[in-house]
Amino acid sequence: MNQDLAVIVVPFALLISCALLAAGGLYFFKIRFFSSAGQAGAALVLGAIIMGVLQIVLYSSTTGFFKAQELQTSVCELETESAHPEARRGAGSAVLNAGIVDCMKKAGYQWNIEHGRCKDAPVATNPFCYLPINSFDRTIASVQMSFE
Repeated sequence: MNQDLAVIVVPFALLISCALLAAGGLYFFKIRFFSSAGQAGAALVLGAIIMGVLQIVLYSSTTGFFKAQELQTSVCELETESAHPEARRGAGSAVLNAGIVDCMKKAGYQWNIEHGRCKDAPVATNPFCYLPINSFDRTIASVQMSFE
């Protein structure tokens, strides 16, 4: 999620989820904001879901998923260029590309050219050309990349 948008959305979502959790929980202590136990239970579940999504958004916006993918791409580029200084002069770009893709594979990423920004520039240093191998990380990174 875009950081500018997150600054606006996250506080409101946090207030809504806390209100739903509190109102749903208070129903079972005879403080009734809802007319039935089903509505109170639904409020608890919805509040918990919103809270879970907020945890993923906050975690992913700082250290995980696509940000980590961008960082790993840079690390692999540095390591590969350091290992093959002669290829940096332009003659060995295929060696550099293969080295970066191999490094990313070892780090748990798979080459994937399905993203539009990768189709525009399908080079090994483009972080949009990779997806994590782990299914949960892949799902979150794909969602984040769709907003980029």
